[in-house]
Amino acid sequence: MATKVNSPTSEAIRRGDRLLTGSVIFVSVRCTLQYIVLPFLLPLVGLRSDISAGISAAIDLIALAAIAYNVRRLWNTSWRWRYIGLALVMSGIIAFMLYQDARILLGMAS
Repeated sequence: MATKVNSPTSEAIRRGDRLLTGSVIFVSVRCTLQYIVLPFLLPLVGLRSDISAGISAAIDLIALAAIAYNVRRLWNTSWRWRYIGLALVMSGIIAFMLYQDARILLGMAS
């Protein structure tokens, strides 16, 4: 006997769309700030690099928290293993950027 697969409700689809849209907007804003505004525009207006490193470190911490939140939310879904691989890779990259920002903030960068 074939098992019936429950299709998602329209409310679940809308909720998923809102979560995805929020994540995409956050990543877009984070990347724009970290790779365009902070390294290029702040020095043009005379702000020091440690200020941009502090802002970047705060953004990195928020990004790591968002990844942890999403892993927790997706744990009981079929996306669990697909997202965990991506989350591990991205967490490693963000942790490395956070380490570089911490070196700048602590005056250890050469």
